[in-house]
Amino acid sequence: MNTIRCSIVEDLLPTYVERLTSEETNMAVEAHLASCPACAAKRAAMGAKETEAVAKDAEETAREVDYLKAVRRRSRRRVAAAILCTVLVLLLGFAAKIFVIGTPLNPGGVAVDTQEEGGALQVGISSLGSGNAFRDWTVDNQDGVVVITARSVLVSPLFRDGTGTVEVPLEGVTEIWLGQAGTGRMIWQDDTEISADAWALYQAQTPYVGNNSAVGRVLAEVDHWCGPIGYDYTISLQTSSEPYGLTIHFSDVTAHILGAGKSIDDRMYAVAPALLALIGNLGQVQWTYAAPDGTAVTRSVTLEEVDQALPDWIEAYNLDAGADWTAPESVKDYATSPAALQQLLDLTCHGFYVVTEE
Repeated sequence: MNTIRCSIVEDLLPTYVERLTSEETNMAVEAHLASCPACAAKRAAMGAKETEAVAKDAEETAREVDYLKAVRRRSRRRVAAAILCTVLVLLLGFAAKIFVIGTPLNPGGVAVDTQEEGGALQVGISSLGSGNAFRDWTVDNQDGVVVITARSVLVSPLFRDGTGTVEVPLEGVTEIWLGQAGTGRMIWQDDTEISADAWALYQAQTPYVGNNSAVGRVLAEVDHWCGPIGYDYTISLQTSSEPYGLTIHFSDVTAHILGAGKSIDDRMYAVAPALLALIGNLGQVQWTYAAPDGTAVTRSVTLEEVDQALPDWIEAYNLDAGADWTAPESVKDYATSPAALQQLLDLTCHGFYVVTEE
């Protein structure tokens, strides 16, 4: 063990220091180092360098870790800033959309008032919602069809007014629309202001009494026009032979109330002409209920009865209102245009209706 030469130990020291030598070699080197101060000094120097290298490696590793942490913190801040900027952009875009850009005016969300002055129609428009305002009113006349449009925005310091008034010269004008023609709401036609009820009823009309859902939509619009009758009812349709009929069955429970029969009759006599006009092949409107004593009551209005009464209604209306209307051949002619239907609603509101039974 002690005869190993210094030159051999010097060659073995690097691998010995890195613990790569065998146990037997380790014992030989350590025995030599114990008896050779020169080799022991070299071993000590190599250990110091190893310790210094380890310390440098540790320091370098620590610097790398700190750098990575700093990079991560910067990345997090950048991501957070990017998210915040995105949210702010979206919020600004949303605010611009609802407060500045807005949406096309909704014809169903406004009230309309018209007044003719000096060959022009003054159209006053007001929002039905307190939080809406309007901007950029436009009036476009294309071959006699006038379209009024605007942008609807939320009320803000920029736009506060939920009303607007536009003037439409009437020379050559046949129709005035709020919103796009054909998809918006007609408010004037042939020198006649079209009410929201007349426009809704005109759109709800159906050519066939056999279409149960379509008839239900007509009845719903009639209820909206006249107000709910206050009594539950069901309907049945007679389509097997002419005259095709619509029967409204009022609830026995509610109709037993004293006075209910009269209110039902008044209402049905008034709206029957409109139902006959709006349901293309309808020839008879009938309704049933139970009298206070429990007996069954049936009332009806036929197309023939209404058509016979029309000339007298028109004559009486012209005398009362100073108008010069001409009676159509049939009440169904009132469903040919919104202006004609508006005349029928005006006649109804004036109090004209057929009574066939008392």
